[in-house]
Amino acid sequence: MNILKMEKRYYVFNEKTFSRLLSLLRTMTTYTMEEPEKRNFVDYYYDNKENMLERNGLFLRRRIYGKKAQLKIKRRHFQPEFYYSDNLRSSEREMEINANDPLSKNYFFLNNAINSMFTSTLQFDTDKMFEKMHTIMIIRIKQERRFLFGYGGLKVEISHDFLNAENLTTNRKNNTEMVQFKLVSPENTLSLFEDLITRVEKHCKELFYTQDSKYEAVFKITRPLLSKEEKLKVKEELLKKKQLQEAGEQYVEKKEKK
Repeated sequence: MNILKMEKRYYVFNEKTFSRLLSLLRTMTTYTMEEPEKRNFVDYYYDNKENMLERNGLFLRRRIYGKKAQLKIKRRHFQPEFYYSDNLRSSEREMEINANDPLSKNYFFLNNAINSMFTSTLQFDTDKMFEKMHTIMIIRIKQERRFLFGYGGLKVEISHDFLNAENLTTNRKNNTEMVQFKLVSPENTLSLFEDLITRVEKHCKELFYTQDSKYEAVFKITRPLLSKEEKLKVKEELLKKKQLQEAGEQYVEKKEKK
């Protein structure tokens, strides 16, 4: 099943949005909710000085929870319909490791993982790829997770995440808040899940649907700030675009030469 149908992720308007969402759900007598489970974990994303992972469309993440950690490497796809479909399952590999294990201890796993994810001959040296890896992003996550139950066997996982991010490449810090609804009951309850989502989106306008992953969400808010010259250029481009549109002409964006 396409994951876009069974997982719905949202940005929230402010710190009061989630409490209002819970109040809304409690007024819907067709659903019941369990008490929340609180979890804390930290995500570390890596690359080397040549940015070989980024240049080859790969993510490498270590997620630490307590004394254990999960090491995951996955391909990055730029078409959400592909990225969130069953094709994703063949484009990621993960294993459980000790939280303090150095990456070098798992190079054999990472090499095999990459080779098994690509059907064509690799155009890069995997041994070189994992040389001198360093952390590029740290995301500290405080999560409240609860389960919602409905008629017809519906079971939905609701995750409320506070993301505190530190981008070590841009030296910027920022935070954001996200909510995710995930269908965890059988596929035949999909229509019931869609009905729940329709009701939530209708009555809670402070949720903003997104296909961003946690990494993509914090990457956007920790990018380098624009200089005065860049801000002026953006403003001029927007004004020119508006003028052309009002004149019934098509605006063609100029691409900078590298």
